[in-house]
Amino acid sequence: MIIKDTLKKVEKVCREKVDALNGVFNSLPKNRQRSLVIAFGVCITVISVILILNSSSERKVEAGFKPDRIAMPYDIFMEDEKGTTEDQLTPVGKMKGEIDGEFESFYVAVDNQGEVYINRDIEYSQRAYDKTDDWKQISKEKLMEYERDLHFMPSQSRGVRR
Repeated sequence: MIIKDTLKKVEKVCREKVDALNGVFNSLPKNRQRSLVIAFGVCITVISVILILNSSSERKVEAGFKPDRIAMPYDIFMEDEKGTTEDQLTPVGKMKGEIDGEFESFYVAVDNQGEVYINRDIEYSQRAYDKTDDWKQISKEKLMEYERDLHFMPSQSRGVRR
């Protein structure tokens, strides 16, 4: 109801403006009317030709707006993993808790072949996840045993997400 009333008002205002312009145009001399119609036709023709030529050309038009590339989950989580070598480990997380009355805490990482390594005394540096003697290889069964008894905290900075 409101929309119909608004549309009727807009139509009425447009009709009044067109009638006023029509009256001004009709009051002009015939030569002037002819010149305005020809000029209007030429302008429309030029605009149409420009649009057709732009759409058919192979050249890309540089626009001011350029959307960003959509980031995929692989790009977000595995960004740092592209440059890993065989001597580097991918951090998985940390496990800590109590086993047989003793407190256990160690870092867990995997290599390129999927072998699991733990480190009880990690060095905090850029080379912390390089494969050194501090990293001890364990079996997946032993990791499952640890997983039952200890709390697992996934790595937040990079690596495999749970």
